Amino acid sequence: MEYDNEAINEMCSKIDLLEYAQKSYEFNKRGDEYATNCPRHTDKTPSLFITPHRNLFHCFSCGVGGNIINWIMMTEGMTYYQALEKVSLLTGIELRDIKIPNAVSIFKNLKYKQISKNKPNRDILDESILNQYELAPPKEWTDEGINQEIMEKYNIRIDSKSNRIVYPVYDNNFDLIGIKGRTRYKNYNDLGLKKYQNYHKIGTTDFFIGLRENIDAIKESDEAIVFEGIKSGMKAEGWGYYNWISSETGYLNDEQVKILIDLKVKNVVIAYDNDVEKSKIIECTKTLSKFTNVYYINDKNNILGDKALKMSPVDLDKDTWETLYREKVKINKRR
Repeated sequence: MEYDNEAINEMCSKIDLLEYAQKSYEFNKRGDEYATNCPRHTDKTPSLFITPHRNLFHCFSCGVGGNIINWIMMTEGMTYYQALEKVSLLTGIELRDIKIPNAVSIFKNLKYKQISKNKPNRDILDESILNQYELAPPKEWTDEGINQEIMEKYNIRIDSKSNRIVYPVYDNNFDLIGIKGRTRYKNYNDLGLKKYQNYHKIGTTDFFIGLRENIDAIKESDEAIVFEGIKSGMKAEGWGYYNWISSETGYLNDEQVKILIDLKVKNVVIAYDNDVEKSKIIECTKTLSKFTNVYYINDKNNILGDKALKMSPVDLDKDTWETLYREKVKINKRR
């Protein structure tokens, strides 16, 4: 059984988030919002805000946010379903009344199979580690139309020693777990170099690049656009598409599928490079399509050219991207 998202949102709306939060935390009024220190990290200046008219909270420092369920999970150490049950008790609404058949078993299987058993053993890094790299926009990306402000948002830097473009990697809790480098050598294959390199051991890719920065835009648009890499996402953002994330590969793994399910957005658009086969996209979104609408960018008119060039849907220009986005194909939900 799966819980109906609209019914859950309606249930959450019956609890005043600010009133509930004020039982444990002190808030100061800031315009139309109320601010407090975020309990997730050391917060000398209040960076967590509750917006009463939206009944939502957001921390502008670490990016955490959401509704009463997310608040209870964060402050009371509960799982999603434990928090959901508490909200059910607080509102007097029975969970059995807001269920949709045939999905909870899939979700639980996805959540608990090997994923949680084999959690990567990682170090949480201090943000200061990034300062060893030059904070400068790489010219080749600037030449592709990505502006400096966008690159600063994602902390794009230069590793002069290894001649790589580097950027931070955050886990699903938005903690810094690594730094990823993209070679600037065009003939990297001839030199025996990897195109991408992780500077720290990361293990399983149970995260999305860009989620930390764009989770609010994704929730507000009710849609997540999934690119293969950060550069594609930043190019799309320059054209007004802020609801993007990158999976760092042309295939969604089980951990990433679970993250997308947890986002509870209406639509997920897979915008992988043109060399990724449709069958591969359908296979990796098989479970996801049971929970949300899944679309993929289909270059049916071969606008992007030869697949051997591995072109991203945003590699040509805005008009091409918007044509491909507009003509995206829906993968039917499996029932």
